[in-house]
Amino acid sequence: MKIELICGFLGAGKTTLLKNLIEQSDSDTAILVNEFGELGIDGAVIAEGTNLNVVEMPSGCICCSLRESLVDAVRDIIDDFNPGQLIIEPSGIASPSSVLIGLEKADFSDRIEIAPVVGVVDLTFFSGDVHEDDLGNFFKDQIMNSDIIMMNKADLVSAEAIEKCRSKIARINPAALIIPTVYCRAEIPETAVKGDTVHFHYSPQFHAESFTFDGVVKKERIVDLLHSLSSGEYGSIYRAKGIIRTENGPQTFDYVNGQVNFGEIRDTDTNKFVFIGRQVDLPKIEKAVKS
Repeated sequence: MKIELICGFLGAGKTTLLKNLIEQSDSDTAILVNEFGELGIDGAVIAEGTNLNVVEMPSGCICCSLRESLVDAVRDIIDDFNPGQLIIEPSGIASPSSVLIGLEKADFSDRIEIAPVVGVVDLTFFSGDVHEDDLGNFFKDQIMNSDIIMMNKADLVSAEAIEKCRSKIARINPAALIIPTVYCRAEIPETAVKGDTVHFHYSPQFHAESFTFDGVVKKERIVDLLHSLSSGEYGSIYRAKGIIRTENGPQTFDYVNGQVNFGEIRDTDTNKFVFIGRQVDLPKIEKAVKS
């Protein structure tokens, strides 16, 4: 079984890339989605309009402590579906090296082939300055263990910013293929898998807070809430996403770095909200949504 790993920080565009890859995949493909926190959103979004087997693995970040859970999930997919290809989308704070090390040491390692790793970098967030801290170690882990790096959201920054980012990424991993993209649209070139996996340990102090409730919500209220997240009044929130039931039907929403987007989805039984960051004031958020 061929395994393709895509990685990137919160909101970089991994799910968008995964949906692009699904368009090019045949029916002999399975998807493993890991989400940070107890409530999964991406699984439903990814499964929309596809008949592929999509397996959701919430409640974690696939870092060192969850390596065993990852191996168990992949083993179950092999036993239950035995696909020719498996695409793994870890959470936005996942350590790519831990995923790779887990697969390399698995008891089924002789039955799998690791494809070139694709890393997604958000040009509106990643300036190329990698500091000696937890977040810096995350980016070093991602960049050094990726064979192909998509500098995504190239339409939102200047050509100078793109070149600056490219230069700094290349200094960290000179062997990587670096591609500017918009909505992660690109022809993924053939390339060789890099050598040894390089691990950088980190333990980001992020928390995922979530809630659900029934009924119909006013979209305008959600728009106002999302646009106010960058003010800090609800905590230091890096990422928000969810599925809502509006007067005009069900929709998805995304927030990252001050950017707000909505999308269509066929159906939902309940409203689902996820907020990821530091010191998230969930009661205040719930009051803003429901009041």
